[in-house]
Amino acid sequence: MASLRYKQIFPLVALSLLSCHAHKSVTYVEAPPEYVKPPVIDIPLPNVDFQFLLPEPPELATIHAPRKDITETLTARDKSHVKAEDPKRFADGDTEILDLSLIPREEYAFPLPGAKVISPYGGRRKWHSGVDLKTRANDTIVAAFEGIVRMAKPYAAYGNVVVIRHYNGLETVYSHNSKNLVKPGDHVRAGQPIALTGRTGRATTEHLHFETRINGDHFNPNVIFNLRRRTLRHRCIIFTKKGANVAIRSVDLFPHQRTGPYHP
Repeated sequence: MASLRYKQIFPLVALSLLSCHAHKSVTYVEAPPEYVKPPVIDIPLPNVDFQFLLPEPPELATIHAPRKDITETLTARDKSHVKAEDPKRFADGDTEILDLSLIPREEYAFPLPGAKVISPYGGRRKWHSGVDLKTRANDTIVAAFEGIVRMAKPYAAYGNVVVIRHYNGLETVYSHNSKNLVKPGDHVRAGQPIALTGRTGRATTEHLHFETRINGDHFNPNVIFNLRRRTLRHRCIIFTKKGANVAIRSVDLFPHQRTGPYHP
């Protein structure tokens, strides 16, 4: 009887143990949440220009050389002679100042780019009123500064000559040209073509005879240009009228010019 009872209990115990073991070995893994893509909603933005909220971008100041008052109405004499006075020069006193350091790069040009000096100012006989610059025949001559063409014609030993009255108070002369490209009254910019090199007038080879003048008086162009480097000198030129002549002095920048903006 006991043996029978044991045989009946044993399977139940065994089944219970197997059931507990199986229960302990089960691992539950949670499934990842399903990704739900949000709906695309096209919401139009208001049609408003917010540019007015932004400050205006700063503009770079354009630098220009100080302009002197010059006589632009030309007389018959102005159009006919290389030497001619400008009534507005020295009208306010005996001294005028030309500050070359205030002339920006785009407002001047060497009259014959790439040229070399073949005859200096003065020369051996001390009568040469300009410098002779040489490159090749029919090369382009350009205006040294902005101004008004005062004269453009054949003139004695100068041959074909162009004279320009500039807004800095100077005049420049370009002669022995094979051809003039401008006429009296024309407004020209610095670097603008005005003539072609030649040997008209009293000349033995094609070249440019270049002069700088103030109120009709010529002076050494090397005061204005470094003729070897073909660049403008950054110096102050003081012109002082003494009777019928003009004395010229080239000085370094004045001390007060180094401390801030300066206009002569």
